[in-house]
Amino acid sequence: MIEKKKNKNAYKKGLNLLEVYPTKFSESVVFVKYDGPVDNFSFPFPDKKVEHIIVNLCPTEPWAIPNKVILRNETPDFLNKLETVRAKYFPDSHCHVVVNYQETGLVNEFNQYKASANRNSSFAKGEFLHLHTMEPVYPYDAPVLIVKNILGLNIGFDQNTIDHGILILDTQTITGIFEHYIQKTEFNTRLISISGTGLNENKILKVKPGTPVERILEPHVKAGIKYRVFLDGPLNGTEVEDLTQKIDWFVKNIVVLEERDYKTPFPYLRVNELLFTTSLMGELRRCVYCNFCDDICPVNLEPALYWHCYIRGEKHKARLYGLEKCIECGLCSFICPSKLELLQVIRECKSLK
Repeated sequence: MIEKKKNKNAYKKGLNLLEVYPTKFSESVVFVKYDGPVDNFSFPFPDKKVEHIIVNLCPTEPWAIPNKVILRNETPDFLNKLETVRAKYFPDSHCHVVVNYQETGLVNEFNQYKASANRNSSFAKGEFLHLHTMEPVYPYDAPVLIVKNILGLNIGFDQNTIDHGILILDTQTITGIFEHYIQKTEFNTRLISISGTGLNENKILKVKPGTPVERILEPHVKAGIKYRVFLDGPLNGTEVEDLTQKIDWFVKNIVVLEERDYKTPFPYLRVNELLFTTSLMGELRRCVYCNFCDDICPVNLEPALYWHCYIRGEKHKARLYGLEKCIECGLCSFICPSKLELLQVIRECKSLK
């Protein structure tokens, strides 16, 4: 059970980012034209036997593409594709679909599909399909946590789930396998979302993997501002330093944040815009021993301990405090009122041999 604090949006061991930063996207999907070389869809089919497939339909980040855009009100069609892919390539597996408990319409569609499959199939294919509902609390859809919550298995952050017979797929990958390998049709575009304070409007784009980031963002960034670009979110994603970098099939979203020359204390209390201000020009502050990072850590670590090891020049001692259990979700950096770069410190300490 997730324990709520007095602020209904702030959770112990997680944060409901969807409520803190409600994000609206333009309803129209915009196609990004690009005539340069692009990447063809491919999927690395695992050599090991797949016993469980987990499909996450419960995004926990506000910059994620909403299900209504991905599924286009065609949930039964998507579930048919999932079942076809399972039957052809992973016949011994069970499919686990994780849904936001608040999306009752999607839950009902799933249950109706499963009931119909059981009635109409001689081998009861619906028996291989399992529905799980979840609160949309970040980072509860991270592989380590979703595997633990859905299957009851403990795996490490640096472990590949397929080594445990578990395959985690998103909806567009399932569609890609179905279209490209089964239907033998062309599949060379994917949907990504772009959002953030550096844009004129949050958009859903259809792009060809292989398209440069600058080509994708060019028409949408506010004029005359400095900004930072993150692939797959500012909490645990990757910052793009070179905008000529091309996106691949794994990129799901791009977040563009206006650069500030100051740091904003307690940014998570500002609900009107995403103020993830880790400005490089902001002043370096000290740890104030508030314990916010301890409270919010979803795997019960004390990130402040890593910071103190780091500033004392004793990075190797960080391993004494369960460093290997960190899932690098970035919540400690996000919640820190001093805006200490805790995730960066953790990654540096982890990289030590």
